[in-house]
Amino acid sequence: MDNEIISNPQSFFPRWILASLFGWILGVLIIMVLAQFLDSSHIGGQFPVGVGMGLAVGYTQWRVGRKWFGATSQWLWATLVGMGASFVLFDIVDALWKGAPFMIGSGYLGLFLCVALGSLIVGIWQRRILESHSTRATWWIAGCIASWILATLTVVLIMVPGRPESSLALWRNFGAIPLGGAVFGVLTGGALVWLLRPLRSETTAAPPTNA
Repeated sequence: MDNEIISNPQSFFPRWILASLFGWILGVLIIMVLAQFLDSSHIGGQFPVGVGMGLAVGYTQWRVGRKWFGATSQWLWATLVGMGASFVLFDIVDALWKGAPFMIGSGYLGLFLCVALGSLIVGIWQRRILESHSTRATWWIAGCIASWILATLTVVLIMVPGRPESSLALWRNFGAIPLGGAVFGVLTGGALVWLLRPLRSETTAAPPTNA
């Protein structure tokens, strides 16, 4: 691992936040495109949410992470597969168990279960990427789950369900996604700064001692 890659995390932290914010916005656009395609093909399901967000966030974070701590394309694949598989699984359960109380269509419980399961898969996969850089990489699993859930909660609390009936509701809906992305970037970026701190201290050579 090149020590210069992680020598100045302060310069990468704001880039990580911006990448996460942009990833959430891009993710919504991808979700809209996939949903439109599925509607025209008469195919239902919630998996475009997981695939769209996983692809967009994974890509934008990987672009910054590869220069910050040497993240490989596995970072992208972990986010895409983890979030996508979670929503696909819930679509399968929904098809087999109509009216299940924990499904996305029945309220926010299903959404948070999808996000929790997906972020668990993402965290476990990305932990394997980080474990060669930090002895505390296992904590990334908890940080990943908490970041995804809290960012989703931010969006849910701000966004107005249904069609906005006022300018305030419209602005709340426009601002919810970027704010959720910013929250996600701050939480995951802060976790990475903390996780990579031992590696930075290890790169500082100890002064020689005289016998």
